[in-house]
Amino acid sequence: MRRTRRPGYTLLEMVAVLAVLVIIGAVIVPSLGGFYGNTKQRAAADIVRTRLAEARAKAMERGTPFRVAVNTDHNRIRVAPDTEDFASTPADDPPSYNSLCTEDKLDEATVELIAEPGDERQTDTGGWITVATMRGDGSSKEARSTTVSIKQRDFAPILIQVRGLTGQARTVAGTPKGGQP
Repeated sequence: MRRTRRPGYTLLEMVAVLAVLVIIGAVIVPSLGGFYGNTKQRAAADIVRTRLAEARAKAMERGTPFRVAVNTDHNRIRVAPDTEDFASTPADDPPSYNSLCTEDKLDEATVELIAEPGDERQTDTGGWITVATMRGDGSSKEARSTTVSIKQRDFAPILIQVRGLTGQARTVAGTPKGGQP
């Protein structure tokens, strides 16, 4: 009786191919995170700069001071009128240009205020620390500059310097005075 060969793969060949695929996957999967990089961190930095500009625009338009603050949980930033009920003013969801109060929760990034030596910014009852308070003329109430640090795991922090009196924000390189990156 003649044996006929059936087309197909042996179990050993299938195990060998599977082993090669597992090894290739183990090498490639960790590098996939590199495709995204620090996009969440850069998005958080954009939110901080946007909220500072928004506070200035709203203060000038409405003629009342607007405050930009970060929370001590390091995940939220808030813009609202600078009043006693800053922390309790409900934030609009979703926010719009006409929103009285906006609050952003950061995704995979943290935000922290790094005060310059001698700066005595206080945390209010809601856990908010003021970054800048914009007046109706477009200036900032705070006389001292401050630095906002935006961090994401495995990446160097992005530092945004907010100037005192003007409230102008710019991204800076290096380590802030009096703080760790």
